[in-house]
Amino acid sequence: MSNYSVPKKVNECADRPCKASALFALIFVLSSFLMANKPVVAQTLSLEQALQLAIQYDPLLKGNAHRKDRFNAEADASSYWANPQVSASVQNLPTDGFAFDQEPMTQFKVGLKQQLPRGDENLYSQQKYQVMADQMSVESQARKAWLKREVTLTWLDWVYATRRIGLLDKEKSLLTQLLDFTDSRYSQGVGAAAQQDILQVRLALLSLDDKYVQAYQQKNEARSALSKWFGAPLDDSVSAPLAQSTQESTPSYPKRIELDAILNDSKLSLSSFLTVIENSEPFSILQHHPEAMLLQIQTQIEAQNVNIAREQTKSQWAFEASYGYRQDAQNGASRADFVSLGVQVDLPFFNKSRQDASIAAAASKMSASETDFRLKVNELAANAEVLKSRLSALSERKALYETALIGETQQLSEAELTAYTTDTGDISDVVNANLKQVQVQDDLLKIDIERARTLASLTYLYLPTHAHFSNKE
Repeated sequence: MSNYSVPKKVNECADRPCKASALFALIFVLSSFLMANKPVVAQTLSLEQALQLAIQYDPLLKGNAHRKDRFNAEADASSYWANPQVSASVQNLPTDGFAFDQEPMTQFKVGLKQQLPRGDENLYSQQKYQVMADQMSVESQARKAWLKREVTLTWLDWVYATRRIGLLDKEKSLLTQLLDFTDSRYSQGVGAAAQQDILQVRLALLSLDDKYVQAYQQKNEARSALSKWFGAPLDDSVSAPLAQSTQESTPSYPKRIELDAILNDSKLSLSSFLTVIENSEPFSILQHHPEAMLLQIQTQIEAQNVNIAREQTKSQWAFEASYGYRQDAQNGASRADFVSLGVQVDLPFFNKSRQDASIAAAASKMSASETDFRLKVNELAANAEVLKSRLSALSERKALYETALIGETQQLSEAELTAYTTDTGDISDVVNANLKQVQVQDDLLKIDIERARTLASLTYLYLPTHAHFSNKE
């Protein structure tokens, strides 16, 4: 509740300079109420810093690096044949004496067996793991683009809530100064100042409490959401940047969000980027977006699975060789040693139906992946068209506010103030006109934030694709 009290009205001031002094004081107050105070020097978290920290501490990116190493190692391992098999045995040992030289059939046999891959199965397995390793690189690209978008959107929510609190502070300052001025006029009996004027300003002050609660709630939620990308809560000393523009703001034209910062490390200016998206046909260019490329790579993996399934219809061969040592007979007669050569082959022709079903399943999975790719491209392209339309509308609204609404509300505020100080206007009109000026600034801030959010979503769609073509050049 407000601590302000309504004083009793006294006799009107007969001294005209009293009114002139009050008019001068009110004009001075209302002409400066929108001027922003210089912020206390604090540690701010810029968008570039937030993006760098999020990428640096992202567990998925680190995991993808390990998975890529794994697939490369598996590709190397799958290129080798199966291990050769060595066997050793004593054969035909007589049980009546267990003498090695008793019977001519007794021998000590050592063998070696090598099983060959089934067709080109090893080659296709190696290619499959190499593609899977490439998939991890593209998935990391997609993750980085996604991280940049999500961190940027959260950071913008934080900046909006912080700057909106600043606007509420200006509104509170205005209402407080109007209350003091109205209180002074009422106490001195100047003009038509009435008790209702003071109550109306006090009511406007009290209504700010709910706005403050909502703004601080939004700020705290955005701050907490932002900290999850860093693996730890943000330090209390870290604050959102109040302004990124190099130009000084004015009461009627507050500082804006610097949209070039959203383009990050793309080496593109805002105008260049807007030219890129205007001259690009999304249904063709977004085929090279990481999200779409992941599905293309998945199709390549499924194609290798089809090849591997087809190789299962081929026979698998194995070759073996053995040497049998025989000891001379007990009477001294010499016994020849034995050498054996052999080949083994399985016969996969008896389960042809099962193999055909496996091939058909792998082919269907590959076709489904191709369909998923087309659906993803259509989805990305449709989102791009929606975002481009939204950005155009927001730009028109921004121009309307900057060229007309801000100036008109400022003129209205000055006119209502002049009318009230000459006893031809009402205090409610003065309050509403000045609050309208703050509201227009708040609306313009919302438009700037929404434009920045839209631009962040467009950069998620177009910047990875632009980088893809730039690398090819």
